[in-house]
Amino acid sequence: METIMHFLFLFTCAIAQNVEGPEDPCKTAYILDKMDQRFKENVAHNSSMLLCDRYRLGNGRWVRADGQDLLQTEPGLAELCGTRYPIWMKEAPPDTVGEEVERDACVMGLQGPCSKKLPIKIKKCVGYNVYYLTPPSACYKAYCFQYSEKGTPPTEVIPRPVVRHELVRMEAIIPKQELHFVCQFPPKGNVYYYQVIWYIEDEPVVIKDPVKMDAIQQTNLGYNQDPSKGYTKLGINVKCAVRLKVVPEGPPGPLSILSENFFAGIQVTSTKVNIRRDQPNENITIKLTVPFGCPILPDGSVEPCGLDVEMNVPRDPEKCKSEIKAAKAIDLIGQGKNCGFRISNTNWQESISLPIAFIDKPEYKLDLPDSPDGAFRIGMITGQKEGSPAWSGIELHDVYVHIQDSSDIWQGKKCAALNDPHMYTFDGRGFENQNKGRFVLYWGKNRNFPMEVQIETTECNSWPGRTNQPYCVCAVVVRAGADVFLIDRCRHRRIQITYLSCKENLLDARKESEMEYKVYFPSGTYVHAMLEDYTGVRTINVHVYPSKSDNDQTLGLCGTLNENRADDFMDRDGNLLRGEREFNTYWSLRDEEFLANMNDDELNALPRWKNDVVYCTCPHQHVFGDKPEAIGQCSEDTIVRCAKEENQQLNKNKCRIRSKRSTRRPFSHKMFEIHNHYFGEMEEVQLFRNKRATDENWTEEKARAYCNTFMKNSQTFKACDQVPSVNSVFLIENCVLDILMTNSTIWAAGGREALRTSCMKELSQNTTLKEDEEEGKPSIAEQIREVVCINECSGHGTCLNGTCDCDEGYGAKDCSMDLNKPPFVYGVNIDEGGLCDRRHCQKAVVEGFGFLDMETLKCSLSIFQVTENKTKVGETKTYIVPGEHDSIAEVICPLGPARRRRSVPEGFVQGITMSVSNNGQNYSTEHTLYIDILDGDCQDTVNVSGDIQFTLRKGYCYINGKCYGDGQLHGEDECMNCNSSKSTGNWSKVEGCGVTTNEENKEIEGKPSPEEDISTTTIVAIVIVCILVIAALVIAVILFRKKKKKSGRLSLKPEREKVVYSEVATTENI
Repeated sequence: METIMHFLFLFTCAIAQNVEGPEDPCKTAYILDKMDQRFKENVAHNSSMLLCDRYRLGNGRWVRADGQDLLQTEPGLAELCGTRYPIWMKEAPPDTVGEEVERDACVMGLQGPCSKKLPIKIKKCVGYNVYYLTPPSACYKAYCFQYSEKGTPPTEVIPRPVVRHELVRMEAIIPKQELHFVCQFPPKGNVYYYQVIWYIEDEPVVIKDPVKMDAIQQTNLGYNQDPSKGYTKLGINVKCAVRLKVVPEGPPGPLSILSENFFAGIQVTSTKVNIRRDQPNENITIKLTVPFGCPILPDGSVEPCGLDVEMNVPRDPEKCKSEIKAAKAIDLIGQGKNCGFRISNTNWQESISLPIAFIDKPEYKLDLPDSPDGAFRIGMITGQKEGSPAWSGIELHDVYVHIQDSSDIWQGKKCAALNDPHMYTFDGRGFENQNKGRFVLYWGKNRNFPMEVQIETTECNSWPGRTNQPYCVCAVVVRAGADVFLIDRCRHRRIQITYLSCKENLLDARKESEMEYKVYFPSGTYVHAMLEDYTGVRTINVHVYPSKSDNDQTLGLCGTLNENRADDFMDRDGNLLRGEREFNTYWSLRDEEFLANMNDDELNALPRWKNDVVYCTCPHQHVFGDKPEAIGQCSEDTIVRCAKEENQQLNKNKCRIRSKRSTRRPFSHKMFEIHNHYFGEMEEVQLFRNKRATDENWTEEKARAYCNTFMKNSQTFKACDQVPSVNSVFLIENCVLDILMTNSTIWAAGGREALRTSCMKELSQNTTLKEDEEEGKPSIAEQIREVVCINECSGHGTCLNGTCDCDEGYGAKDCSMDLNKPPFVYGVNIDEGGLCDRRHCQKAVVEGFGFLDMETLKCSLSIFQVTENKTKVGETKTYIVPGEHDSIAEVICPLGPARRRRSVPEGFVQGITMSVSNNGQNYSTEHTLYIDILDGDCQDTVNVSGDIQFTLRKGYCYINGKCYGDGQLHGEDECMNCNSSKSTGNWSKVEGCGVTTNEENKEIEGKPSPEEDISTTTIVAIVIVCILVIAALVIAVILFRKKKKKSGRLSLKPEREKVVYSEVATTENI
């Protein structure tokens, strides 16, 4: 019971310590207004001057009275205290400091001096009293005060003061600066005491002790955890007032006029920001009104320091919607953990501009937040500042960003190069480009943000007896800044769908299917490339779909986007060109200007994007400086991400490997070099499509009839013909021209796919088509997507809900490929010449054609080891691993099994023979990749009479399957090291190690030899151990006998004790 009471006592004490009591009213700094007018002799001669406390006291509040107390005598008829019905009390205040009493205050009225009573409280504080006053029920009633007996109040009034600020040195383990506020006013001489009252947010919070003028710095307002003694947080409005006293405890004189409010903190000077949709960048501007303190160094100088401001943009992170991004905080604590910026103490007075950007959605309709005024709200808060809690966690004024819509002329527009290249400008002007060469299709005018699309055209095919040779697009190159993406399908060249450069991470290439790709510019403009395969020819249909930033900002064969076809044929300087021939010639490129022909150095020298700002997605909730959130998305752009999330992003690993070559030690020779003539000799994988070729001679009438029937009978036409901005007339005309030029219907399917492409694009951006027409009925967009499939499944499948269900034996998204035919492989890690540095080689890139995005895509890895001259040693192990589909021309094979280390490798280099299968059964030809077992720093390749073999680099040893540099010691024997001049395959003796000098021999002369010393020590140790063992046995026997006797005496004790003993014994035995 005693234990329980002790526990309850401790528990009660703990509660008492943790429960915070009511705030001490002595700390109040509230002074009732007009205290200098509340003396009983004051008679107001004008009703406008009458005092009224009905609204000054709220529902009741504590007020402080310095040198004054509530009137304690009945006021006479002429003693009105500046009001009409004065309030007084009959009893005196308490005399003991800390004592609090309840009293009744009398309200003088027509019925007498105490016609009504109000409950009040009084507490005696050190040097003054505080009163809890209940507000009267009406005007004009006010509390009446009398002066104390400690003197008379001064009559002089201090002129209106001004709030200033200064940094003051504060002593600590590490001295620092602290911000203080000064109430500045002209003095009235040193005969008075000056009392300063500080107000924060219009509330009196700190009353300073009265001081003489020579100690006036004691009235400054500094930081204090106690809000009655100083400010606790910045981002506040501060003002002050001053009054005089004759003696410190005496009654005060009239209070000066309050100073103007001084805002102390970070001022947001642009709380409302307007951004145009087609120019989606603006700035938020902030400015500090006071400096912040920093640590003081031993030499007296101030250490540079900063103040972090972090940002958040409230939004729904689960939904893909338009949003506001802010500049990446590259100098914040944590290196970019938050959106925001850092303010330096050396330039705190300067205004700071933070760039923000509107991240639009691709839809035509402007997507705004669900706020009353459709504005984005940006919140800002200061981070945690070490040693300065007043600066930590300050919430700044919210910024509201309003988005203004721009011209809609970009909506529904497209530029196209359709085979055999029928050109189409953004403004809808059609022309022909039946020329072989390279051309600029799209060119952005803004030189700060270079964007470009180039195409290459070549002969489509040769038809006997035809004089007109059609030309087709076989390559397209997309560039933003120094980033370049290539799709190359030209004959006699290696097929590539890859990044050539990705230094700025601006472009975003996405795969729609094996034969369909999109490349997004930072602006939201994107290039759509549809790969088409026909008998003996590979082509690309190219569309460029503009965004709002392209309005009047485009050139090239796409023309100028301004709804004026007359000025589409223009050069870079704005001059009109005469006719399509001059137009095509002007925008043609020399070989060295074509991006696909540039080497790494030339690509690296391309003009960069104006990347002054990296925009980031900010946290969607309030951030707290001690728990910064990761940014998530950062890029130098305003990328439209919502349009791309449904499609797989193409791999950039190969591009990054290429960009790292200069930082790595290269191998001296590649295992092979592949040139374009190598690809021209290869037999290619054939795609299966419905070909429409005939032997008859076509007239324009017959061609038109065929094209109308072919196009209008297709499911794509039936579903998409009524979709706005989808122009089937233009495509039918192209179909007619193709038939007349080639005497064949082989190109007809390409026109139908161009129709589908435009239709799908419109469905993704036209918000009206996504809206439900009737409740419970799908939208127009949903209805069309359910019945339209890529290439109408090539005649080898059924379109079900927008997806091809392929017939048995056929694969690809459009069912165009025969699964029984394996993909065609050119090689593995072609750019690296069939080599792979183990430090960077996690996966292998297999290049070729015909790789399908299927679950059955497999890589076969046969792993073996070879000596320096490529002689196989040891066993070969084969693994089947899932392939990672990147494009129809590349598959990525993980090298996990090959990277497993053996204890001691049998060979010098590891080799992997690889092949790929689409269906997990029919595999391609095999190609070999060599992985150096250790790393390229010590292993290299060498040309031995034309045969590429392996060798150690100079200055290295290869011992027991590991590389060691010259001078590297053996792990267990410091007298052995790697010395490649002596041996590259064995440890070498370190010269001089283990040999004693003459001086050392003299020191050990006369001492026993190490063998003798060891022998003596061993004998002594054995004797000691034996003695200890004997002693332990004797003690054990004695203890056992004592326990046995004790057990006999205690045999009548309860079984519980036996159990305890048994448990102990068991524990000891364990």
